[in-house]
Amino acid sequence: MSLLQGLLTEVPLSALLQERVALVEEKYVRAKEEIEGYEQRIAALERENESLPARIPPESASGLGEVTVRVLVYLFKAIEPDDRDVRAMAKGLATDQSLLQYHLERLQKAGLADLAGENYLHDQVYWALTPEGRRHVVEGKLI
Repeated sequence: MSLLQGLLTEVPLSALLQERVALVEEKYVRAKEEIEGYEQRIAALERENESLPARIPPESASGLGEVTVRVLVYLFKAIEPDDRDVRAMAKGLATDQSLLQYHLERLQKAGLADLAGENYLHDQVYWALTPEGRRHVVEGKLI
């Protein structure tokens, strides 16, 4: 016996009124089940939300981004000074010089790389890692 019907046991009800009471009770039960479903979904989303920070890759945590980190590692591995020329780096990384310049400037702003010199005669611009850049590569286990 439902809650509503229990309250109305003493009151004589017409068949139509009994039908409507039953319909209201059905809607109540469905609404209650729907609310429980939403509560379960909310709990699942909260658990998923808690696990999101663990999914962030280490490069993103530094704020550099994947391509900028590749440029940083390239500079770290470059042995010869000529390998650190913008043209040589662009070729070695298979990227456009303008795009490479953007990533080098991001590294410079982060204090990880800096302009090392220019050869105006051959139109060459050289970059090098700062001590902080080397530390970032080694301690960040980027290689």
